[in-house]
Amino acid sequence: MRLVRELEDLTRPPKVVYVDPWDGATGVFRDAPVAVRVSTAVDPRTLSAQTLRIQDEDGPVPGRLALWGDARLVVFEPARPMRADVWHFVVVSGLADPRGRRVLPHWSRFIPCDVGREDLAP
Repeated sequence: MRLVRELEDLTRPPKVVYVDPWDGATGVFRDAPVAVRVSTAVDPRTLSAQTLRIQDEDGPVPGRLALWGDARLVVFEPARPMRADVWHFVVVSGLADPRGRRVLPHWSRFIPCDVGREDLAP
């Protein structure tokens, strides 16, 4: 059964399977990380601000990207609080797996609120 699953994985292009915050989310903390889960491991050589970015109407949000665990989870940590009450887009285009297969393009959106995690600290 495992071999069948592995063969099926080779015939399907990799894709984004989960994003947090989810598409259409509102009330997201302004300084919240954005997590993108991919169906296969990501080749770290293809991970850049051009292949996975968060952007608002003014362009890309500055931040840092990191691969976690089995290299299927990419986390974007914003370098500054995101703008409140403005659509932010998660754009994936150009990521690839270690075999060179391109991850299908993806976009989703969310709206940060005017509160950040640091605002809740005691």
